[in-house]
Amino acid sequence: MRDGEQNDQGDIVGWPDAHFTGHRKRFSDFDPAAARALLALRTTSQRVENALGSWFLEAGLTPQKFGVLIVLQAEGEPISLSDLRRYLGTTQANVTGLVAGLERDGFIDRKASAQDRRVSYISLSRSGKSIVGKMLPPYFARTKAAMRALTQSEKKTLVELLSKIARGFAGRE
Repeated sequence: MRDGEQNDQGDIVGWPDAHFTGHRKRFSDFDPAAARALLALRTTSQRVENALGSWFLEAGLTPQKFGVLIVLQAEGEPISLSDLRRYLGTTQANVTGLVAGLERDGFIDRKASAQDRRVSYISLSRSGKSIVGKMLPPYFARTKAAMRALTQSEKKTLVELLSKIARGFAGRE
C-alpha cells in the first residue's frame, strides 16, 4: 500500500511523499507531520459527521441539532442561548439558526427572561424530550462501538490532544 491510500479497514495512511517534495523546497514553514495530522483529523471528522448524519436522518435531525437537544437534556433546566453557544463551541449565529429550526420543529420551547427581555432561555419541549429519550440509547451504543478500539486512557488522551489542537485554531476562523 502506498502513502495516501487507505487499507481495507479505512485507516488513514497519509499523503504520498511525492506531494511533499515541492512544498519542502518552496515553503520554509511547511511541516509534513503537521500536514499529515491535519489531513487525518479532517478525514476523520468528515467520517464522523457522515455517520452522525445517517444516525439522525430518520428523526429529521442533523448532528448539530442533536447536539443542542443532548445539551438541553443533560442540563435538565432552561439555559440561555449564550450558555448553549459556549457549550457547543460555536457562533451565536449558528446557535440562533439551530434554535429557530428546533423551535419550528416543536423540539424546544423558548421564553424571554423576565429580568432582561434581550435574553432568551430554551428548554426541551415534550416532543423534544420524547425524541431525545428514544435516540440516546442507540446513540450511546453506536458511540461506544465506534470508540471500542481505544482504551479509557486513550480516550482521555484523545480529548486532551484534540483540545490542544482546538486551542491552536482558536481565533483563526
